[in-house]
Formats: sequence, structure tokens, C-alpha cells
Amino acid sequence: MSKFVVAAPAIGGTAQKRSPHCSRTRVGHELKKQIRNFWENSPCDSGFSKAPMGTPAFYRELDEHRYKSHRRLQSCIEFQRFAGSQILEIGCGCGSEGERFVRAGGHYTAFDLTYAALSITETRFRLAKLRGAHFVQGDAEDLPFASNRFDLVYSHGVLHHVPNTAKTILEIHRVLRPGGRAIVMLYHRNSFNYQVNLRLVRRVRSRMLTNSLGLTLARRIWHEPEEELRRHAELMKHEPDSHLDMQKLLNRNTDGPDNPLSQAFSKFSAGEMFRQFSKVEMEVMFWNPNWLPGIGRLLPRTVEDCLASVWGWHLWIFAQKHHLRFASDEAS
Repeated sequence: MSKFVVAAPAIGGTAQKRSPHCSRTRVGHELKKQIRNFWENSPCDSGFSKAPMGTPAFYRELDEHRYKSHRRLQSCIEFQRFAGSQILEIGCGCGSEGERFVRAGGHYTAFDLTYAALSITETRFRLAKLRGAHFVQGDAEDLPFASNRFDLVYSHGVLHHVPNTAKTILEIHRVLRPGGRAIVMLYHRNSFNYQVNLRLVRRVRSRMLTNSLGLTLARRIWHEPEEELRRHAELMKHEPDSHLDMQKLLNRNTDGPDNPLSQAFSKFSAGEMFRQFSKVEMEVMFWNPNWLPGIGRLLPRTVEDCLASVWGWHLWIFAQKHHLRFASDEAS
């Protein structure tokens, strides 16, 4: 049997006491509501399948796309090494890695801000006849789990959408057992996508979308859905100078034009958030051919891999919590 739990009250649903920080708190709650509503209506990766949602074909197409686009994802995780481990995934998406953790013998808990992602993942498990998983809905900044519970906390492409990512990392450290591991992927600030594609190319493209000819050219150059480009154009019409705002560019050009929040981190800033861990390693990966219109898809895979290792968009953090130290260890 699987267990589905709503572990926290609805965001913004609890009355707040008046305080000097009341206004900031309300703003934070409103942003979280926007984030939850966006992902509730656009579960991660769900748009990469044309099959009816929740069918075997739906999950098969999602996984084919996911592991073709992220060629190193599965090898980086090494699912088999976590057989018998208590595993928490923050932001379960459509359950691609969750299924693999369970098939490898892990004891899996899916945690997500949205009911949609948990429901899609639970349906995947039911179709695959995978039992024993737990599904918990709540806020990653306040994990509803006891301290020292999990052997692994995994999160791929989620925590950069959390307003207070640093607080979530502290929560991850808390719920990990001594010696437990965290594997987290965040958007990389010192990447080609951020420093060149967003700062330069996307700003030019934003101006192109203000007229029909530019929109047609943009569709031919970037091969993006016309509906999405038209939504970008609509937002530009309402906010003509929004392309000058780097935060808005980042939000709108990472996970959809209506995405409320994305953040990007350097190795230094990520290291600061993970400084309470005893061991931290980082690796940069993932290259999108669309960042180089025209020639991007002509590059050999070896060149792509070289670019990804230096200027990739995904910053992977592999961290380990301190082991317990006993008095005898300290005396020696």
C-alpha cells in the first residue's frame, strides 16, 4: 500500500499576527501561492508527452525524452547504491527517478508542493505495481519529517524555484541521518545559458516578439511552440521594458513564460548554502543545442560534453552529512 499525506496547511491559509515583518510575510506567501499554482497546472516534464496523462505511454514517452536530454542523469545517481536506503525526493515531478529508486530496492518518499505531481507519480507506481512508497504534500522550507530520518535526499531542478533555497538546504541537512547524502541539481549562474543566452540572445529575441514578422522569425530560429512565443509577446506588450529585468528574463525563459520564480547559483553561492555538510563536491553538466541557433545541432557529442562540463546549465551538488563522533574518537 502507498500512503498519501497532506503534511502542511494550504500556503497563505493561516492568519498571520501583526508584526514588523507582516508585509514581507504576506509577500512570501503570495509568491509561494503563485509557484504552487503554476506547477499545479504544469507538472514538471508532463508537456514532453503527447499521450494521455497517466497512461503507460505517457510515462514511457516522458522517460525517453528525459534520459535522452539528460544523458548523464542516471549514471550520476547510481540507483543501485541506495538499495535498502530511506530516500526522500523533494519535487517528484512525474516519478521518473522515484520509480528507479524503488526498483533498485530503496524505500522511497515523494515530497512535493503540488497535488498534481504527487498524483501523477502515485499513478505511475500503481500502474507499475510498485508498493510501499509514501507521498507527502508540503513546503520544502519546512519539511514535515523527523530529524535524522533519511539516508538520501534527492532533488533535481526544484530548489531553485523555492523562495528561500538556503533554508531548504538546512532542512535537508536536518532530516538526513549522520553520514547521509544529498544529491541536488540547481541552475548554474556561471553558465552559457545565463551569461550569454539569457543576458544577450533572449533580450534580443524579446524585442523581436513585438511584431508578427519577428515572431515568425523567432519560431523558425528557436523551434519553440507558437503558443509559448505568443505568450511571451503578450507579456512584452504589457511590460515593454521587462526584457531589461534579469530576474524576469530568468523566470520567463527557464520553465515557461508564466513561471513565477527561477534562481541560478554559482559554485561559490551553492557552497555557502551547503557549508554545514562535511563533504561537498560539485559538477557542471547539461548542454542545450538550441542555445546556438543553426549550428547547435551540428556539434559533435564530444564538443557538447566539453561545453557542458564548463558552461553547462545544471550544477550538481553531491554532499555528505557529518558522521557521528563518539567520545573515544575525539579522545584519540
